[in-house]
Amino acid sequence: MRFRPTVAAFTFLTVLSLAPFAEAADEPPVVQSIFRTWEQQFQAKPTYRNLETDSAGNVTIEGVAATISSQDPAQPGTLSVDIGKIQLMGIADQGGGLFEVASTKYDDLIVIFSGPDGTAFTVRMPESSAEGWYVTTLGPTPTPNEIMRASMNVARRMNSGPITIDAAGQTFTVAGYESTWSGDPATGAGKFDVKISSIAIPAQAIAMLDPTGELKKLGYNNLSFNMGGTGNLTITGDTMGFDADLYFEGRDAGTLRAAFAAANVPIAAYAEFASPGANKEPDFNKLMPQLLGVTVSKLQLRFDDGSLTKRLLPILAKQQNMDEAGFVASAGAMLQITLAQLKNQAFTDSVVGAVTSFLKDPKSIALTIQPPQPIAVQQLMTMNPADPGAAITSLGVTVTANE
Repeated sequence: MRFRPTVAAFTFLTVLSLAPFAEAADEPPVVQSIFRTWEQQFQAKPTYRNLETDSAGNVTIEGVAATISSQDPAQPGTLSVDIGKIQLMGIADQGGGLFEVASTKYDDLIVIFSGPDGTAFTVRMPESSAEGWYVTTLGPTPTPNEIMRASMNVARRMNSGPITIDAAGQTFTVAGYESTWSGDPATGAGKFDVKISSIAIPAQAIAMLDPTGELKKLGYNNLSFNMGGTGNLTITGDTMGFDADLYFEGRDAGTLRAAFAAANVPIAAYAEFASPGANKEPDFNKLMPQLLGVTVSKLQLRFDDGSLTKRLLPILAKQQNMDEAGFVASAGAMLQITLAQLKNQAFTDSVVGAVTSFLKDPKSIALTIQPPQPIAVQQLMTMNPADPGAAITSLGVTVTANE
């Protein structure tokens, strides 16, 4: 897997299964299994200061440390990870290379990304835990299904305490992370629910990001966000499907949601992206034939206004020397002209009507693609680009407001 600084940092905060590794040959089997997964994904071998196993088989690891170097020349840098203590309690061998850890506790996790230009950011998580964590064992020549399963964090429940992020002289805070999962521990298929609460952006950071003070004019002296989602992952043979609903919520602003559903996704395609190796790019010529059979049944982007639109409208109208009513009318007229090139007047009229309704009474607006039957990627590629109106009808594209 190619290293991406921000993704890797987030992975260590939310996918805690990548943390507790060692380097000796006599660790308990569950630790060896986790270690194998680490090597498969990050090409790195952590160390620890001390490892103890009590009479009940519970494992305590102290002073875990690892350094991961970027495998992407375009994004050089290193990621260092330090964990004060990891406790694995209630370890049960389920057979077939699967282990269940009843309770896992992490203390003093620190992740530091350092770039070659001296830039750095630090993430601190004093405590976190997991219940019912399922760990799989990777063999010397894992199959695509085994690679995908080992890269997944499968635990019935995970949560963390407060998280702090220090970057560019500013401190950002997160109230915590929590997730639940239920399903098949052998494959990872099942339902999940994830939430990251109260991501707070301090006033000084806002001033740096917005030097002209536009956000302050809108009344946003501080910013706070929640994000998360729910979903269901299905696995059938060597393909997978998913149905998910993700959200990004800004306090006193609104909530942006993205829902999508797809099936017949080849697990081998995932494995191609996940395969390790410096300077290795996915083989898209190899991937494309596999992806042609992927079917999409739904895609939706929806915005539920909290007050952002109501705050923006008078400012935008003033910039155009209009009142709000005049601005809304002109926006509808401009949309009518812009969308005429799509050659689907019924769709154009519905979009203009939806946008106008939303601007007059901002509650929600949504763009939905939901064909009558799931549509394959191969079908999408054969659509006539010179007739977008026909594609809009075939794909079941709609724009609705205040529903």
